[in-house]
Amino acid sequence: MKKALYILFGILLSIGILLTAVEIVVFNTNHYMTEYEKHGITSVTGMDEENLQHVTEELLSYLKDTRDDLEIKAVVKGEVREVFGEREKLHMVDVKDLFINGRWIRNISIVLLGVLLILLIKIDNLWKKGIAKTLMYSAMANIDLLIILFLLMYFDFTKYFDYFHYIFFDNDLWILDPNKEILIQMLPERFFYNTAVKIAIIHITAIVTLGVGGFWYDKKRKAL
Repeated sequence: MKKALYILFGILLSIGILLTAVEIVVFNTNHYMTEYEKHGITSVTGMDEENLQHVTEELLSYLKDTRDDLEIKAVVKGEVREVFGEREKLHMVDVKDLFINGRWIRNISIVLLGVLLILLIKIDNLWKKGIAKTLMYSAMANIDLLIILFLLMYFDFTKYFDYFHYIFFDNDLWILDPNKEILIQMLPERFFYNTAVKIAIIHITAIVTLGVGGFWYDKKRKAL
């Protein structure tokens, strides 16, 4: 029983940190502007930096659920026009739902972590030792999983990026035409690769820091 609760604690902690890392990177406008400059997105889309930033901020507001629609206008190739077409808007409805569900799962995970911690304190006199070991093992498990993920991404990112879409979307609206649809021009595959790397770095830094803390506590306790 106790072992199962500690395993659940580690899983919920990993989920909570991962989804928090996703939010930190995905909703950072500077991340987008840096990627736009890196990949020459101004020339690809026909929008200057000011218009790109405007469109990005409105797009992120939509994903945060503080904007109701994607009726966004900007100067594209010298002409004021609506940025996104119908297919792009429909796809972003699915993406928005994904983020809303992700935030819900993250928040529920945090609440359950608190409940589990209280429960473990009540039923286990050695709960500090148990938490310390859980942090250590969670860090090791996450490192192993991320090594596998990085290898898959490095050798064939496109393949596994497609798998991601097959798993989380039940339609093909995510398949956009880079010759005419601005959403895919703004956010090419390389953008998502770099975004995934940043998310992984934040996630592993946080989980390893906690793991090191658990290891330090365990060693200190044994030395007493």
